[in-house]
Amino acid sequence: MKILKKIIHWLLLIASIILIISGFGITKFQTIEKITFGWLNKSLAFQLHSWLAIPFIIILILHIFLVNHRKE
Repeated sequence: MKILKKIIHWLLLIASIILIISGFGITKFQTIEKITFGWLNKSLAFQLHSWLAIPFIIILILHIFLVNHRKE
């Protein structure tokens, strides 16, 4: 159970960072394109942001469940 908690925590952190960067890629696309050397353009940022929404919610729910789960 402890390993599962660590995996979920790391996945949540990674998903959160990607969501933040892709969100900036949608709203501040000129800046993000320069920072990523053109790799993350507005279109790709929008696709990434949209694709990651459902997995992020699932990981978040798992995280909340595991944190609130009491040891027996």
